[in-house]
Parts: sequence; C-alpha cells; structure tokens
Amino acid sequence: MVYSQQNGFNLEGQTSAGFSLGLMLDTRDNPINASRGWFAAVGYRPSVKDLFGADAAFQETFMDVRSFVSVTKDRRHRLAAWVHGDFVGSGTAPYFDVPALGVSILGRSGRGYTEGRFRGEQLLYGELEYRATLTRNGLLGMVAFVNTTTLANRETGEQLFDAFATAGGVGLRVLFSKRTSTNLCVDYAWGRQGARGFYLGLQEAF
Repeated sequence: MVYSQQNGFNLEGQTSAGFSLGLMLDTRDNPINASRGWFAAVGYRPSVKDLFGADAAFQETFMDVRSFVSVTKDRRHRLAAWVHGDFVGSGTAPYFDVPALGVSILGRSGRGYTEGRFRGEQLLYGELEYRATLTRNGLLGMVAFVNTTTLANRETGEQLFDAFATAGGVGLRVLFSKRTSTNLCVDYAWGRQGARGFYLGLQEAF
C-alpha cells in the first residue's frame, strides 16, 4: 500500500500491458529431472502506459540459466545450479510487477523464505543443489541445497550486492513416475532471522 501511494497507483487495482520478446536454449536430457545439460532463457518485457488500461510504462528484462552435471558415471550423484535475474529498468512498475523472491517462472525460488519477502527493482538469485539417488531401483533420493538473493531497492537505497539473503536445506525424493523420472519432493529449508519453510511439490524446484 505504501509503495502504491508513493508512486501514485490506484490502491483498488493496477494493470500492466505490453509485449514480450524472448530467446531460449535447452539441451537438458530431461526437462523434469535433468542429469546433464543446460537451460538458458533471456527476455525483454516493456509495459506501455494506457495500452489496454495499463497504469504505467516501464521496461523489464529477465534471465534464467540452469546447469546440470552428473558427478558419477551412473548419474546417481548430480549437481544442479541455477541463476535467475529480474530487472526493472526505466519507469516505475506497479507493486506486483516489481521483481520478488519466489516469483520466478515456476515460483520455486527462495526455499527458506515466504514468497515475496524480498522485493526490489533489481533482483539476482542463485542456487546450488546436490542430488543423490539412495536406492538401486531409484525409488528414494535426497537433495541438499543452498540459495542466496541480492536486490536493489530505490525506496531504501539498497544496491545489488550490498546484502544477501541466504538459505539452505535438505529434502527427500520419492519416485512418482519412472517413465518421466518425476519425483515427489519434500523439502525443509532455513533462512536468516528465523525464517524457515516446509515444501511439498511434484517435480524438482528447477
């Protein structure tokens, strides 16, 4: 409410409208549970004021890069890395268009914190996860992960890399579909200042 008031937005509702341009590269062996390969996407999304009732004009760019590496020949032990960036350039975005933790493409970033806890015009997120298969038939597995977020916020004067919100956790995996390698995922994560969370999902976080 404070952000919207300070920037002259209607408190009862806000609208953004524009178009999106994007490029994507995907060499993963499995988009649901990759053991090797890359995924990379970049995009540009301008919002045009008054187009279909849009309240503001602003420019937004994003990037999403993921890498998957098997550290053993049988692929039972793997490393996965993820870097996600979301940046509002010129203009002022309505509150719910301002980049925020947990509002990535799949909404799975920032395990350890509630969605939207950290928000700013520039956001950069990174995560590293170790994945292991525990049983020979692949039924059970586990993960251990660490993630961190830094952001820039015009209101507070904070800049990228001034501070980091770091979290980490562990998880159990139960094979849900052998054909697609889909897992039932149960995770618990801890963040700073007592933040923590329990997560249940069908498919890996990234």
